[in-house]
Amino acid sequence: MKTLLIYDRPVALNREAHRHLRLRANDRFLHVAALNALPLVGFEFAVAVRDHPIVFAGESAAQALPVALVGLRGGENLHVQRDGHWSESYIPAFVRRYPYALAADGERFQVVLDEAWPGFNTEEGDPLFDSEGNESESLKRTLAFLEEYQSHIRATQAFMGELNRLDLLESRQLQRAVSAGEEAQVLTGLWMINEDKLKALPADQAQALLKNGALGWI
Repeated sequence: MKTLLIYDRPVALNREAHRHLRLRANDRFLHVAALNALPLVGFEFAVAVRDHPIVFAGESAAQALPVALVGLRGGENLHVQRDGHWSESYIPAFVRRYPYALAADGERFQVVLDEAWPGFNTEEGDPLFDSEGNESESLKRTLAFLEEYQSHIRATQAFMGELNRLDLLESRQLQRAVSAGEEAQVLTGLWMINEDKLKALPADQAQALLKNGALGWI
């Protein structure tokens, strides 16, 4: 069973156990070919929306998180081609951080990697550690990216909290247009901004959304 959505065998990065590990470059995205929605963080909205509809997905408004809609059926990602290459569109940071991630460990976070990823080996690619066991330049760049991404997750969670506090989310369904005789495809568990409630906000609340950047994300 997958954890962290797309990670088959996530384990904590270990300086000793992974000292000789290398990461071979891979431009295939078959590991997300069966996902029709991919998590987004707020700083991505302006770029991602050029290629993907952005909605909020979750069983309730309190659980909803922003996602890029990349397919209209379950098990379908229209941007991953048959050979695994990504189409000419924006690749969410959630996908780009793979096969690494930060996982909560109590009040702290630890770096994890997916040991099942075939790009990991001991013969070719960028080393994770140098000959003295120190983090390689490649791994340092990865860690910086993960830390930055985590800060964007926190900002996005605060944004979602603000939307819920102001009761701006409403439940919606999306139905794909179908040909005669074809079964209708309906996507549920989606949430969107209620524009009437947004327009009806008191001036001070609307001004606060403008100042903290939330209005731009909306």
